[in-house]
Amino acid sequence: MPSFRWFLSSFRLRSRMGCGLMVLGVSALCAAPAGLAQQVASVATPDTAEVAATRAKAIAMRDAFVAKVKAAGFSCPIAPPAIVVTDIPSWGNYNEETNTLSTSEWTLLQPREKAFFKMLAGPNATDAEVQELFDRASHRWIFVHEMGHWWQACRHQDAKPYATEYGADRIAMAYWREADATVVPRMMPVFHVVLDHMPSPVPDGQEVEAYFNANYQTLGPSPAYPWFQSRMVVTAFEETPAPTFAMTLGQTK
Repeated sequence: MPSFRWFLSSFRLRSRMGCGLMVLGVSALCAAPAGLAQQVASVATPDTAEVAATRAKAIAMRDAFVAKVKAAGFSCPIAPPAIVVTDIPSWGNYNEETNTLSTSEWTLLQPREKAFFKMLAGPNATDAEVQELFDRASHRWIFVHEMGHWWQACRHQDAKPYATEYGADRIAMAYWREADATVVPRMMPVFHVVLDHMPSPVPDGQEVEAYFNANYQTLGPSPAYPWFQSRMVVTAFEETPAPTFAMTLGQTK
């Protein structure tokens, strides 16, 4: 799975969208604030205490997801995924072969990644606000999306790429609506911005899902991928009536 590499790409579309783009309630500027490069030029040695704290939070998030699965009346024949905190470019990825879920940590980010979040948060954002933005994106939305892929492995799902990614988005959407109602409203502007400003990559006369499935291997690393993921999330958001978390679990086959 290309996981959420599209997430970073979606923000980089700002050059096509113009200045003053509002994303997640903060301004993504067309140029980095003055002095930003100097602020993030040096990378401190990773703080093992902070990495340990991130691992503990990720384990708690994983366990909360698993507990909610059990509360919904479901079980999984495989163990909850092991948590690995590492400098993963996609900021989150579930590996079915090793049953591990990798997530990142602020102190492990490359300077360009920290500069990216600093730019998103705006020139007047505090360090705490910048890190909170990173945490919301990677340790909430992306993490639960990847737990959705774990649940698909639990169900031995053998679906085509579109159904697999859309299914994980539906699970994440339903989970956060029930677990923390503030997450979805703060994430949706990202996906709407991509759809509003990026033209559809699907050729005229072709269906979105069929095109995605037929071209999945080449779409994953391409600039077109953000459009597809954003469309899936918005479609899940607009589903009426909105499915419960238990419903999305049961519909994973």
